[in-house]
Amino acid sequence: MLYAGWPLLRWGIGLAGLTLLLSLWTGRQAQQKPRNAATGSFAFGLVAFSLACHWIYYSVRIINGGPAALAAALVALLAALMACWYALGGYWAARVCARRGWLAAMAILPSVLVLAEWLRGWAFTGFPWLHAGYLTGGVFAGRWPAVLASTGGAHLISWLTGALAGACLLILQARLARPAQALILLGLLGAAAGLGHLPFPEGGARSNGDVRARLVQGGIPQQRKWLEEEYQPTLLTYENLSFGQPWGGTPQQQPELIIWPEVAIPSTRKAAADYLAELDRLTRQRNIALAVGILTGTGEGRFNSLIVLGNGEGIYHKSHLVPFGEFFPVPDAARDWLMRMGLPSSDLLAGPSEQAPLRAGSAVCGVSICYEAAFGAEQRGWMPEAEVLINVSNDGWFGNTVALEQNLEIARLRAMEAGRYLLRATGTGITAMVDRSGRIIARLPKYEAGFLDARVPRLSGTTLYARFGDWPVVILSLLLGVALPVAIRLVERRKTPKAWEMWRALE
Repeated sequence: MLYAGWPLLRWGIGLAGLTLLLSLWTGRQAQQKPRNAATGSFAFGLVAFSLACHWIYYSVRIINGGPAALAAALVALLAALMACWYALGGYWAARVCARRGWLAAMAILPSVLVLAEWLRGWAFTGFPWLHAGYLTGGVFAGRWPAVLASTGGAHLISWLTGALAGACLLILQARLARPAQALILLGLLGAAAGLGHLPFPEGGARSNGDVRARLVQGGIPQQRKWLEEEYQPTLLTYENLSFGQPWGGTPQQQPELIIWPEVAIPSTRKAAADYLAELDRLTRQRNIALAVGILTGTGEGRFNSLIVLGNGEGIYHKSHLVPFGEFFPVPDAARDWLMRMGLPSSDLLAGPSEQAPLRAGSAVCGVSICYEAAFGAEQRGWMPEAEVLINVSNDGWFGNTVALEQNLEIARLRAMEAGRYLLRATGTGITAMVDRSGRIIARLPKYEAGFLDARVPRLSGTTLYARFGDWPVVILSLLLGVALPVAIRLVERRKTPKAWEMWRALE
């Protein structure tokens, strides 16, 4: 409810959390001992990630039937690991920000925040949840944050969100009466929200025509998906939703591109070879491209794949796998024990880091499968060839938890960064069509079978983010969050009069 119905309230709560985090980095206790900042930041991260990622408990305990103790321990372990990045940022910030001036609050601290999030996004395969960029980007999708995302990606939005939190911190630390603080704070937040709602400039992309697309959601709960008696009903459900209705309610038209979710067919490509051949024949006759999620295999193992049948070609193998869900970065003995304990998992092979875009009808498509949508830098590889982005997912592992909304929110940033329309098909929700500025054109209810039809532009051109990636913002953050405070400390130690006066004026 908070995600879908109260976006500004969610933004305000998130901004309050960021302001609290920055206060832990620069408060009186942090100034006395940097390890106090690290400890406080770790506690903040532990609580925040435990609340935001509680769906891991649901996945292990409720869906897969694992022990409650193991499910709770996994949530706590992930939260503790992610909190370490906040602790590292807090320790560094406390060491270099001895005074609480505007330069620290609105330049150094946002830069340290971005560096902590950037490290968290790729170290140990990465886990970029609770990213400040997702907090602001989704709330103001279709407005100016879309320009920021296409320019510097989610990290640029994160930096500016951190600067806004820093400004809020300065107001709260100012020696003003409470009513005056409240008025100034409300004015600042109102101005920021107003700027965030400025219209998105629609120019800059060239359309290569449209594609009539249909996204199919089977609505089959994860607990029943792999049951033998559900196999044929599952296939019939997807067939009826795909071919049983005219496109857009218009009898004279049919979809050109139909997308089924991640592992929509609960089988392997080899085992379902005859069925896939029949689907290929049917879609070729109707001049339809059908993208199907299924497991494919070689002599070495299995891939999580998306294949194109009918009027198209190509196969994509998921390359960024979920640790402890799709592969185990631990010794075999630990792996076997975790699987016996009921961890929702399967041993899969990672696809190549560079793969060719899929060709589906008239559209050239860049693809991400589930977890991969969280990594904007990896999606740049499809550009500028991809005209449309496809994301398929199986979020049934998480039940009706906040994870479904989180995953959609994350995927929307990829459309904003690439300047492309995003077609997202999931097994149980949330299936949605997203325009190039991150606005949701249409979405299906969770855990209901259905389909979405839309005419989607095939766009060309390259955004600045697609061209340069995260590095411009990361380098800026290194300069402001590392090099600048180190330079200030060196000046303070030398106390060169003119330089000292200059830095004091800035502080």
